[in-house]
Amino acid sequence: MASPTAVGGGALGAAAIGVGGAYLAGAFGGLDSSEPVRVLLSKDSTFDTEYKNTSNIGKEYGNYLVAPIGSREEEGVTKNNEAWWQWSYKRWKADSDKQNDNLSDEFKDSKKIDSAFSKSAATSDSPKALNKVCEDVYKKTKDSVIPAGSSTEDKTKLKNDLFKYCSILGELKTISEVVTETYVGANKKGADPTNSKKFMAATANNKFWEIRNKEFYAGGDGEKSKSKATGNSKFKNGLDGNPNSNVRDICAQAYESGTSDTADYPIADVERFCVL
Repeated sequence: MASPTAVGGGALGAAAIGVGGAYLAGAFGGLDSSEPVRVLLSKDSTFDTEYKNTSNIGKEYGNYLVAPIGSREEEGVTKNNEAWWQWSYKRWKADSDKQNDNLSDEFKDSKKIDSAFSKSAATSDSPKALNKVCEDVYKKTKDSVIPAGSSTEDKTKLKNDLFKYCSILGELKTISEVVTETYVGANKKGADPTNSKKFMAATANNKFWEIRNKEFYAGGDGEKSKSKATGNSKFKNGLDGNPNSNVRDICAQAYESGTSDTADYPIADVERFCVL
């Protein structure tokens, strides 16, 4: 596969730590300059009451998902996420018109989605606004978007649709979904069939990696913070003596590492930092 530097790792690592503000602000503010400001699900006032169940998609991925309604103050005016949902609906509509068969049942066509945004509850047997369809998916269990088979399975389609149309991450791909990213050798972590269905591809997922790098270096005791790395692993110490190595680079090297390598790339660290 391409080297970590070739896929942007080395340059991104320097930018993330050296430039800091501009790079990291872009990660959470939307890399696409046309993407409207929005309130994330985990920051919404309803999050603690609506998403108590730890098995729910919304609870697990609330830091990346956009709140169905949302509320924020902007120059003294209370605004919601309607502009963001209008923006995302345009992307969904374009995809629905040209590649409907690639969409999951929940996002299939105009029989499921007929508009961008609604504040009202929809009836179960009628088309819904995109924000309401996403809200329904948020309340499904996590295993609804954990693929277990070929890329044509509906779990994979639903995972792809969820993060493309309902989140700030955009389209996400695991190793198994990127045909040009291969790891030769049966004993490599990235070559393992189970791992390849959950490890995020190092040669894709730019938004994901930029946000993950921010989480990694944010400090504190967050679940994706570097402070959670174990022992003297590369996640703890960095690559080639560089303590500020980009997490994307480290994950790429971890995928190349042997399944028996528990010192430099312990599987617990790989599954914490290289998996959604």
